[in-house]
Amino acid sequence: MTASATTSAEQTASQRVYDERFKKLVNEIHSASSPNAIMVGLRNKILNIYNVEMATIFLIDAKHNKLVSWVLLPGDSLSKIRMDINRSSITGFVAETRQTLNIMNVYDTDELHGIDPSLAFDSSWDQKTGHKTRQVLATPVVHNANLMGVIELINKRNSADFNPTDESRLKELADTLAIALFNHYKSGKKIPMRYEELVNREIISPQEMERAMVIATQQEKEVETVLMENYMIPKADLGDALAFVYKTGFVDLAAERFSADSFVTPNTVELLRKHLIVPLEKKRGEMVLAAKNPANQSGIMEVKNFFKAPRISVMLAFGDDIRELINSIVPPPAEDITAMNGAEEVPDEENYIPEIYQKIEDQPADVEVDNTPAVQLVNKMIEDAVKAGASDIHIEPYGTRQDAEVRFRVDGSCSNILNIPRANVKSIIARIKVLADLDISERRKPQDGKIKFTTMSADIVELRVATLPTADGNEDVVLRILADSKPIPLYKLAPERILNRLIPCITKPYGMFLVVGPTGSGKTTTLHSVLNYINTPEKKIWTAEDPVEITQYRLRQVQVKPHIGYTFAAAMRAFLRADPDIIMIGEMRDQETAKMAIEASLTGHVVFSTLHTNSAAETIVRLIEMGMDPFNFSDSLLGVLAQRLVRTLCEECKEPYNPTQKEYDNLVHHYGVMFFEHLNIPYSKDLTLFRARGCENCNDSGYKGRQGLFELLMANKKIKSLIIEKAPAEDIKIEAIDDGMTVLLQEGIHLIFAGKTDVKQVMSTCMI
Repeated sequence: MTASATTSAEQTASQRVYDERFKKLVNEIHSASSPNAIMVGLRNKILNIYNVEMATIFLIDAKHNKLVSWVLLPGDSLSKIRMDINRSSITGFVAETRQTLNIMNVYDTDELHGIDPSLAFDSSWDQKTGHKTRQVLATPVVHNANLMGVIELINKRNSADFNPTDESRLKELADTLAIALFNHYKSGKKIPMRYEELVNREIISPQEMERAMVIATQQEKEVETVLMENYMIPKADLGDALAFVYKTGFVDLAAERFSADSFVTPNTVELLRKHLIVPLEKKRGEMVLAAKNPANQSGIMEVKNFFKAPRISVMLAFGDDIRELINSIVPPPAEDITAMNGAEEVPDEENYIPEIYQKIEDQPADVEVDNTPAVQLVNKMIEDAVKAGASDIHIEPYGTRQDAEVRFRVDGSCSNILNIPRANVKSIIARIKVLADLDISERRKPQDGKIKFTTMSADIVELRVATLPTADGNEDVVLRILADSKPIPLYKLAPERILNRLIPCITKPYGMFLVVGPTGSGKTTTLHSVLNYINTPEKKIWTAEDPVEITQYRLRQVQVKPHIGYTFAAAMRAFLRADPDIIMIGEMRDQETAKMAIEASLTGHVVFSTLHTNSAAETIVRLIEMGMDPFNFSDSLLGVLAQRLVRTLCEECKEPYNPTQKEYDNLVHHYGVMFFEHLNIPYSKDLTLFRARGCENCNDSGYKGRQGLFELLMANKKIKSLIIEKAPAEDIKIEAIDDGMTVLLQEGIHLIFAGKTDVKQVMSTCMI
């Protein structure tokens, strides 16, 4: 490899490391509890990412027109410094001019005066801190033309100079800081709700409380520990005030450990350390838990479910006390002890993994970001969507032209729910990205992720998140609320006339069965209902899905990952080596997967899969056109179930009416005169159908819920012959109808006469 190639490879590796670190830093900035936590707590991470000896973040004090920061002095003491916004100092110059300065030698008067005759460097801070300043790279932190502060990097390590890449990266950091600081100032809240009661009871002043949080951040201690050690607040008073916030009691684990020894075991310790929760006792079916954050519903429910406790009560305990209790029962590994004692390692370039921002349900209630308008709006938006039974949330910004729209898709139809002020859209999208662990700084390409959200009723909801760049520099977000993780019983899914033909087909010992329809038509739900019906201890069932939305006991389910080469076809190959009886493939996306499915079904396995086609007969033609061997295909096929979802009328407000003779004749025509006779529904003036009206229960739409329409084609001998002959779809459809298949439109008309839906919905769903 040439020297230039080696240099290029090193630069690429360095950029990759920086990108990864910066992404994590951005998430931590947005999740910081306060501006002071950003200013002090993230300093060490900035040093490592930017490879500098010192970093200082100055924040604007608009009231006094000064810049303020905390500086670490010898002896680990913190001192607040204030700088005037004028050209007499480097920091003040950057703030006043909004320019980036890259100074090679701060003691070189000629260099400073070359920038501005009044510019000078105050060397007294070098004497106070004990650090020698050589270079300074400083840039303003600006949000919408408003100065938020200044960030300075001091002395690049290894005596290197700051270069244009460093300047660009620092500006990138300043942009992120500007958004985060703006969100904090907009919320107007300095003290987290957890500690407000201390101020209300006059146990501590607001200024002392703010300083205690800064010290805790700088020293990486619990705030409660700092309050007791530095401000001499009695433990009982502190615990009582914090417990009052959560409407519970306080327990001093240093004085009493109850029966924790019987619950803290090597099998449970990781879960308990993760959430800082410890079980204390269990009596009369109720488990008593001690938690640092009694509002952490996700963690509490996870512990409750792990210990199979029918009821729980939660008390507040201090985080350090919980750690000490757990560690006294199950000591942590040596490397963890080192970390807990405050020893900090300088990360290795290749193996460095920064702290990852936890999801909202795992965040303590004292994280101030939980109180910002963006967080509150995102939480409410998801809560409302879940209550409304929505399948999707669409966030659609329009830049500076107009406010963003939020639409819910309920029962397959979108409706506008609220508008987000254009100035707040970016913070809303940033919040969603943080929850989904996406790159907040990346707005040029699509991203996807997942969120686990705990509702106010303690239900855990999973959401699939997709972000897409749109015109005029906007970024749309779609959150899909994944279906209930339990399968629907087969008898509830389809009418008896369909089930009587379906069940003998799906219980065959080998062959291939397909469920087809457009996206969102319920194919995966149907397949899982089928698998649930045939899921017995005698059967080994493997599934490959993207994503795994419904989980079932005894099914061995696999999430495919095409970006690493783990495709449906690759999963199929692996399954065939794992002694399956039944295989379910989420989707036949390519020729290779389809061929493997046919081959597997011919070698003694039952294969289920889905396909995006409009009807059962078209599915057969599509697969032949994909290059499937007609002989093998005809031998393997058991049946094809095409389906749609049709909106059903609201039972609270649906309106009865007598159809005209013309309406009745139109339904008969679409059903087929020859076939309609067996329904035995003659026309009369007493014939009653129903139509939509609208009420509060259905949000004035007239419709609530959806029901499936099914078209079941059974592969009889005649259809197998037509497959071998490569017959057109219409011939296959006619034979299937002669064999007893009802088409989608006919099934919809059944629902019309049953009073479940109306003509408008059936006709639009079946594309007539």
